Amino acid sequence: MKIRQATKKDKTDAMTIAKSLKEWFNKDGLKSMALDFKMNHLIIAVEEEKVLGFLSYTTYSGKMLLMWMGVKRGTQRKGVGKELVDWLVKESKRLKLYSIEVETLPEEDVYEPYERTRKFYYKNGFERVLYKKARVKGWDDQIVLERKIQ
Repeated sequence: MKIRQATKKDKTDAMTIAKSLKEWFNKDGLKSMALDFKMNHLIIAVEEEKVLGFLSYTTYSGKMLLMWMGVKRGTQRKGVGKELVDWLVKESKRLKLYSIEVETLPEEDVYEPYERTRKFYYKNGFERVLYKKARVKGWDDQIVLERKIQ
């Protein structure tokens, strides 16, 4: 498996994966994701020229922000997400950033797909550091998870 920066075609493939993961990404989320793919960085996991997963990121005030991540159904729980996060850790070290942050649904919002999401992040060295109340009606509260970079 290879991790690399996404091409224009790869961005389309990443959106196709995201659209297939309806448990995680709704219509509004997909709309935001499409814009974020244009405005920020996107890496992909590729095997035999097939996109298996994606991760969108940016930096802000000395930290890395993990914006979106998804792994193709059928290839989840096989190390693709870990490879993407490991790449992001290396990039964060190279840039001398102090942490990686990601927002996700809190434990208080009981929903099985996001229980798996949180378990993934905790297993990969992230810790809960903040609870954020939704700022827009209809949006969900979020937690901020952080992985310190050493």
